[in-house]
Amino acid sequence: MLRYPSLPLLIALTLLPAASALAQASAPVPATRPAPAATPLPNWEQLGPAQREALLAPLRDRWNGADPAQRQRMLSHGQRWQSMSPEERDKARRGLRRFEHMSPEQREQARALFGQMRDLSPAQRDAMRERWSQMSTEERREWVRDNPPPAKPR
Repeated sequence: MLRYPSLPLLIALTLLPAASALAQASAPVPATRPAPAATPLPNWEQLGPAQREALLAPLRDRWNGADPAQRQRMLSHGQRWQSMSPEERDKARRGLRRFEHMSPEQREQARALFGQMRDLSPAQRDAMRERWSQMSTEERREWVRDNPPPAKPR
């Protein structure tokens, strides 16, 4: 009579890659590290409840801690994001990364420049960019003192 004492072992070894993939898919993704590019992550509909909760919890906490004006601003930002094309979203992400890597002085300058340029015509913006690029560091500081950035919305 043939006995297969290692049949459970054989089955376990066969299923190990699938179990490993399932464990990785259900584990929460760390917020500080992006997932490896080689492993495409599933669509929202394929995420498990724990994965969805891990993604939504920070937003829920931020929403619940916000006053009504902040909630309205968050909602309008979300709606504007949904209406953007993929190219516009990519451009916005690149701009945010650039802003995050600026020094506090550069951020203040960027806010002041943006505040002034948002109401200008395209030709006036081009002229302002040209003028800005020719300013020295001290001239830029003086310009920001004379044209402070608008107050941050709260």
